[in-house]
Amino acid sequence: MAVPIQKPYALLHTPIFITPTKPRLRIKCQDTSEPQKPSTTAQPTSSGQGFGSASPKVKTPVKKTKQEGRRERASIIRRSPVQKPEFLGVEEKGESKEHSRNESAFLLAWLGLGGIILVEGIVLAASGFLPEEWDKFFVKYLYPSFTPTVFLFVAGTVAYGVLKYLQNEGIKNPK
Repeated sequence: MAVPIQKPYALLHTPIFITPTKPRLRIKCQDTSEPQKPSTTAQPTSSGQGFGSASPKVKTPVKKTKQEGRRERASIIRRSPVQKPEFLGVEEKGESKEHSRNESAFLLAWLGLGGIILVEGIVLAASGFLPEEWDKFFVKYLYPSFTPTVFLFVAGTVAYGVLKYLQNEGIKNPK
């Protein structure tokens, strides 16, 4: 038996019925301890529905070919070893070592500049909590240099990325 809700705000809409009984749910599960037996009956599929062809097909019965408890061996696929990319072996040893040393020094300097930017940012963020003299000092000297330092870092990073890209393209496509 359903009871309509008699509230003024609910009367503007269609009445909502609340049933006094709770819905009953049925839960079915499969027991996985028993192996399923293959179906031996052939059933035709419905024709003309879905993405399949319009002609009716008959399922063939599934036959069990392997014994219980034994697995089939997977086939072994042999693959050729990965070859070294051609652009890695083009440079000469002496030039490569010097180039690597210069690049490492540049990256270390750039890492230092990034650390300086991090420290400047933290100090500027915390300057309001520091004593008044320190705050005036940071606002007078550190604040004006922060933005150009960040711009320098970003511009240098972009230039380094473009340079490495062009070097890689030059090695891949020699003229």
